[in-house]
Amino acid sequence: MPEQSKPFFCSELSRRSPEKTFGTASVGAVWLLLEYPHGWGRNAFEDSALSDAVKNHFRGTLARVKHSRLLFIKTDRGRRDERMNLFVVRCREREPFVARLRVKDYEDVRALDLAAVASGRDLQGGGLTNEPLHLVCTHGRRDKCCAKFGIPVFNALSDCEGESVWQSSHVGGDRFAANVVCFPHGLFYAHTTEESARRVVSEYRAGRVVLDKFRGRACYLGFTQAAEFFARAETGLTDLDALRFSSSAPEGPSAWRVRFVEEGARRTHELLVASRASGFRNFVTCHAEEERPVPQFALEDYKILPL
Repeated sequence: MPEQSKPFFCSELSRRSPEKTFGTASVGAVWLLLEYPHGWGRNAFEDSALSDAVKNHFRGTLARVKHSRLLFIKTDRGRRDERMNLFVVRCREREPFVARLRVKDYEDVRALDLAAVASGRDLQGGGLTNEPLHLVCTHGRRDKCCAKFGIPVFNALSDCEGESVWQSSHVGGDRFAANVVCFPHGLFYAHTTEESARRVVSEYRAGRVVLDKFRGRACYLGFTQAAEFFARAETGLTDLDALRFSSSAPEGPSAWRVRFVEEGARRTHELLVASRASGFRNFVTCHAEEERPVPQFALEDYKILPL
């Protein structure tokens, strides 16, 4: 482990450590993805040149819509439309969706009821898209690992996936760069390379989950994300819709019993997962001044029950 005074990349340290990535996806049921093709400061939204009125409109939406998040996105593709894209993504197990709106001026956002779009009640002149969105965090001002590892992955995916791929601001988990997110389901992947990222998006288009370096689904809390990983790892189930979350209940201060239903086989997967501090210590961002342990999930018990 490097000394604090020596330069390091937190993603490289994480890759070399025994850290497991499942159960670490950022939680969000609704994601607002605003195209902002300008420089991003360390805090992309707050540091942006958006007017106070536009910022307040987004803040109001985030306050109204439970478990909502805002990201900036951009691409280096040539522009064919002067309007900016605004995607509203609803993450959930079944029938997630991406609504696409376009605005000629950022001030136009103030007229949009984004909560209504997120609910699916009123698309506010936008439309649903059947195409997935693939985000690669390249937010180097936030953490240098995101640019170092994210930009090559973005370029590689752009070559094979075209307009479905976007650079994004901070998605959470600097040490997991290059981070890839597959919307609308909100599947998070860590430490992707050009090769592994291509596999991730190819499998996602085929309706399958890749377990290697899987962080989890954005629509689940961390312990449920871990439980899904364990259930899939134990059974080999990779189809996106193979499991449906049924229930969860705490068992002690840092353990949870989680149930998933496998409707195709008419059975229930019951898992007891626990969170513990890791036995190793690491710098969790490139700005960290000291090493610390990280939470890690463990499978304590696993049963398959008849439905």
